[in-house]
Amino acid sequence: MWQYIIPWSMTFIALIVSILTLTRNSRRDSMKDRVEHEARMESLKESILKANMKLDQLCAISTETRADIKALNQSLIDMDKRLSSVEEGLKTAFHRIDELREEIRHGMDKG
Repeated sequence: MWQYIIPWSMTFIALIVSILTLTRNSRRDSMKDRVEHEARMESLKESILKANMKLDQLCAISTETRADIKALNQSLIDMDKRLSSVEEGLKTAFHRIDELREEIRHGMDKG
């Protein structure tokens, strides 16, 4: 019977060592996976932060562009008013020139 106890004991001890080694390696792999996951999450957070900053910049640029467009539209409206005023003045000036021509013609015909 003693001849069976030693081999079975050795087998049992080897089995326990194998189970402990497997458990220990499993924990290491789990820790390694957790660290890698945290590193990926941190990288993702940084990427999202960068994207948000760029979106904020685009929003600011968009707001500035809208303000510029409004200013240009107002400038066009002002120029349109000035052009209308100049056109009216020009029509009046041509009409007055035509009247003066008529007066000069009538003056030359009489004299």
